Amino acid sequence: MAVKVLIERRVLPGQERRVLDLLRALRGHCLDQPGYLSGETLRDNDDRHNIVVISSWFGLGDWRQWHASETRKQLEAQLRPLLSAPERARVLLEGLSDDLSGA
Repeated sequence: MAVKVLIERRVLPGQERRVLDLLRALRGHCLDQPGYLSGETLRDNDDRHNIVVISSWFGLGDWRQWHASETRKQLEAQLRPLLSAPERARVLLEGLSDDLSGA
């Protein structure tokens, strides 16, 4: 089942370039992760300090493995001081489960 992960980050003023560089590094490491399909980084048109990353994964287990990896934890530790609030992550599953869809 395909998984999309949305991560929203509020960047401290003046730290946008550093955050974008770290996000590129994160994506570079994702390319080597099993189950990683794609990703994009977006900046809110009305609020330049709000950055959203959307990544697609083959399955929930693939995302969880990357989320728990030491590489991701190390890069996230570098990002944290550049943010004005903790990141907000949402994991979205494709479609409805059999229980909810009536299938």
